[in-house]
Amino acid sequence: MGVVEFARRDPAPADVSIEGEHPRRVVADVARRPHHFEQVITVANEKGGAGKTTLAAHIAVSLASAGYRVLAIDLDRRQRSLSRFFASRDATARRLGVGLPMVRHIVLNQTSGAMLFQEIARAGPDCQVVVIDAPGADSPIVRRAIAMADKLVTPVNLSFVDLDLLAHLNPVTQDFVSAGCFAEAVQALAETRAEMGLAATDWIVVPNRVRGGAGGKMGEACLAALGRISPRVGFRIGSGMTERAAYRDLQLLGLTQLDLQHIPSLPRAHTVARKEILRLHGELQLDAPGQVRVRKAGLVPA
Repeated sequence: MGVVEFARRDPAPADVSIEGEHPRRVVADVARRPHHFEQVITVANEKGGAGKTTLAAHIAVSLASAGYRVLAIDLDRRQRSLSRFFASRDATARRLGVGLPMVRHIVLNQTSGAMLFQEIARAGPDCQVVVIDAPGADSPIVRRAIAMADKLVTPVNLSFVDLDLLAHLNPVTQDFVSAGCFAEAVQALAETRAEMGLAATDWIVVPNRVRGGAGGKMGEACLAALGRISPRVGFRIGSGMTERAAYRDLQLLGLTQLDLQHIPSLPRAHTVARKEILRLHGELQLDAPGQVRVRKAGLVPA
């Protein structure tokens, strides 16, 4: 499945901004800045507790394991969860004396578009893929991370509270009524990218942290609702990571199930968990590492 076309809305007047900042200003800010990377994968959702950082960490490690040069950026300068994961990974590799696929990682301490691009240029001038972990809130820097994304990955719990950020549904019929607040922001940025002649963003929503299969009847109802929302809002549905001890037990060490093949002293990988990570990796639909070229400046026109 290729890039999803975003649902078009009635055009807003040129002077109307979203949450205080016009989308054109956001997109123009990132589009005019030179950079040296090929793909940006932003993991974002305004709703907390959906597993954004765990998903971002596993995406970054899976890419590094496949041979990509990866830079991971933690936009949450307070919690620093992604940065702590990779710091633990560095320490584990040194302590065990093993060679692990490594990911460069930074925390963005000054949250501005200028500093984001400056830190990417400093920390990952030869990186092919940048993975950005956005905090669970709306802010100018999160909007810029979404605006510059080639791939936007949004994990959601299978609950109607989580889905409300994507779409408002009729409480009786569960029919689509209107886009939710997060979807409206993504749509506005996507439409502005298109108006400015920039390549479309591929938006992937993944049901994440699912317990017990599809999460029972409520989970099944949410999956069905996602299927109805998808064409109206403009995303494709991917596969997330099931809630498993196999993931949690390795997080303190900064490891994933993909790493266990490099560490004979640890138990063998959980087969299903490993397949979940690889399936998510495949759904990103990136070029092979040898085919990824490093861009020299500016975002890519459509």
